[in-house]
Amino acid sequence: MFLRVAVLVVLMPDEWLIKDVRGVLDRVERVGLGFRAQNPRLLIVIFYDLYCPGCALLEDEAGDYLVELYRNGKASLYFVDYPVHRGVEKLHAAFRCIYRRDPMVFLEVLKRHYEAYLSGKLKGEESIAEAGGDCVNEELKRVMEAKSVAKELGAPGTPTIIIGNLVKNVGQGIFGYPGITKLAKAIEDLYVY
Repeated sequence: MFLRVAVLVVLMPDEWLIKDVRGVLDRVERVGLGFRAQNPRLLIVIFYDLYCPGCALLEDEAGDYLVELYRNGKASLYFVDYPVHRGVEKLHAAFRCIYRRDPMVFLEVLKRHYEAYLSGKLKGEESIAEAGGDCVNEELKRVMEAKSVAKELGAPGTPTIIIGNLVKNVGQGIFGYPGITKLAKAIEDLYVY
């Protein structure tokens, strides 16, 4: 007789200190899709993959909160392509084309994409990736540049979130989505710091 044992593994996100947030900003400004506040105290960088379940949860639970921080002038927000799933690079390039046309539409399309992903109804993303021709080809190069920057900055995978206090030039890196409560607390702590 065999005894079956169920093991529950809880993966906690990895966290680390970032000592030069302004240096991170210099790197992501070149490759990231930015939403720059006028005089932000915070920098929030999200390294994302369009097929990443953790990224989808992050957007679903915290996306509106993060955009609100930008709209209130508290934070500059950057999305940095980090395609870790095979074959998603062209889709990332197509999303960059949407951003080029209208950054606010990019936010809406990203939200709808992740909603469809979470509901299991994601279809037709290949047709989006085929659209745009020249733009997609140009942005494909930038997607690969962004992926290189993500690796250089030590992002272990997706989602990786960097939250930094631009005034104090210090911040925190988080690998994995820790949930809205922990994320909001980390943001609040660095904002007040």
